Amino acid sequence: MQSPPPPPPAGYMPAPAYAAPGGNYAGFWIRVVAYIIDAIILAIVGAIIYTVLGVNVGDPNVMSSGKYQGAQGVNFVISIAYFAGLWAFMGGTLGQRIFGMRVVDVNTGQRIGIGKALLRYVGLFISFLVCFIGVIWVAFDARKQGWADKIASTVVVRG
Repeated sequence: MQSPPPPPPAGYMPAPAYAAPGGNYAGFWIRVVAYIIDAIILAIVGAIIYTVLGVNVGDPNVMSSGKYQGAQGVNFVISIAYFAGLWAFMGGTLGQRIFGMRVVDVNTGQRIGIGKALLRYVGLFISFLVCFIGVIWVAFDARKQGWADKIASTVVVRG
């Protein structure tokens, strides 16, 4: 007869229930609405940057101007900081937090670090670049993971 397994070490915390299969994963449409909110926030910030840098979007040659290219670079850096920073430090972007969503590690159920958040941003960029297929993937995946989630080993949970 086998002896029972030893008790867990002191201070051991089992993974939360939402990391287990069948957890409360955030679905496709709620994530779409959260992305729209995030896009509106970033568009407002982008408009402010255009104004501060003196970019004239009505100019037909605006895309070749140095001011426009500089503003695009600043907006790109802000986008990375917004998504990766909020995923790592707050658990989700402002759009996600409005709906009670959090980005967590698929194995531990804990908040992700900045490295994993940056990797997830790269995955999100790829997902958008390929005709949004990597984002639409969420609608058909059992754990509601898009390509960004699969690349970074994350899930988006509600609650």
